[in-house]
Amino acid sequence: MLPVSVRNLLAMCLLASGLVPAVGQRQFPPEWKTLEGREPVPEWLRDAKFGIYCHWGIYTVPAFGNEQYIHWMYMTPDEGPGLMGTRDRQEALYGSLSTFGYHDFIPRFKAERFDADAWADLFRQSGARFAGLVGEHHDGFAMWDSKVTPWNAKRMGPRRDVVGELGRAIRARGMKFIVSLHHENNYYYVRMRPGLKGYDRKYERFYGSLMPRRQWYQMWYDKTAEVIDRYSPDLIYFDAWMDSIPDDLKFRFAKHYFDHARQTGQQVTFTYKNEDFPRSVAMLDHEMASPDEIDSIPWLCDWTISTGYHQSWGYVNGMQVRSPAEIIRKLIEVVANNGQLLLNLSPMADGTFPQNQIDCMANVGVWLWSYGEAIYGTRPFAVSHETTPDGTRVFYTRKGRNVYAILLDWPGTERPLLLRALNKARLGGRQVRSATLLSVKRHYDSLFSQSDEGLTVTFRKGSRMPSDAASVVRIELE
Repeated sequence: MLPVSVRNLLAMCLLASGLVPAVGQRQFPPEWKTLEGREPVPEWLRDAKFGIYCHWGIYTVPAFGNEQYIHWMYMTPDEGPGLMGTRDRQEALYGSLSTFGYHDFIPRFKAERFDADAWADLFRQSGARFAGLVGEHHDGFAMWDSKVTPWNAKRMGPRRDVVGELGRAIRARGMKFIVSLHHENNYYYVRMRPGLKGYDRKYERFYGSLMPRRQWYQMWYDKTAEVIDRYSPDLIYFDAWMDSIPDDLKFRFAKHYFDHARQTGQQVTFTYKNEDFPRSVAMLDHEMASPDEIDSIPWLCDWTISTGYHQSWGYVNGMQVRSPAEIIRKLIEVVANNGQLLLNLSPMADGTFPQNQIDCMANVGVWLWSYGEAIYGTRPFAVSHETTPDGTRVFYTRKGRNVYAILLDWPGTERPLLLRALNKARLGGRQVRSATLLSVKRHYDSLFSQSDEGLTVTFRKGSRMPSDAASVVRIELE
């Protein structure tokens, strides 16, 4: 592995050459340079590859539309009916906004069945190597025991330090702990107006728009610093809209986080979107998307388990979930292109997960515990993917002297499969020692031959299709 300084220089040269897109590279004040010289994406995260977090909060009580329920219920008539008619439904079921505010859902958010150990067990069994939750969403409700804001899960609602409990349970199982913070949008998200219940200074630290803006900015920083100081997360995930936070506070946050990590001996990072932070300092995140080619600088993709008409990050009634194969294939694509996948799950208001999410993740876990050697600890191969002449889709990873060909389609037995990406030039002239089809019960040695055109692999008669999600061929080089 190259030293940090050399790799940073190499990345800068690649960016200057145009070989790597200059994503997130706007000009920042000179003081940001003082935060460079460390790994923006730690090695533990590059090895971990797969993480899980959860959107869980007050919005799971109405369980309608999506996790941005507070925004949609307060839309004015001239702005429209809100997502799926949220405002009209809200008033029909709960009464006028002058008599029932979003904060009135808090006593109903009891989390009476929340079990941090059960959550952490689910994450670990699913194959995650890092995990956590949304510490605060746009709605201004902190899921930790906060001294900065009275609107927190320890003081009301669940009356538990959710972040603290979950952090301890996750770390007890050998995973890294992450906290996701989305409160940068709180000030702009709901414009409280006269006549609405909650239009009162006593609610200002909840409905942030009631505060003077600079005072609210300071609260944003104080909350973030409190999470760092109390819980020492290994990764902080930021949502979009960080461009609304002044640069001086963002720099102050980053410096505080890195200083704290030096004291605790941690290798930490935080995420950003668009051009909100320098890429030499933090990790670029692609929400519900990912590059289709290798990016030389590691990145994150966050994805949610929900799909269909009711796609939401927080639980909603009627939520549909993705198939295990869809999640596994997304993970493969992300890892092959030098990324890591952070999957969102959606627990219900009582603190339990719907059975369809549990079943889905059990099957994701089966694949990862069986074929995880092609994912964990790997790095990109020379190319990330190809489609073979017979139409088989293949992704590639590498680790040590092994290259992994991960097949999304099963080509069958006794049929030559030409992997053109594995030609002699890309293998650096190294000879292939073996090509092994991995399986959950036994592995199958395969026939192979090398040429300038590529590596031809033939699965012997009797070989079984290992998985309907993806099959893995371990190619060992001399």
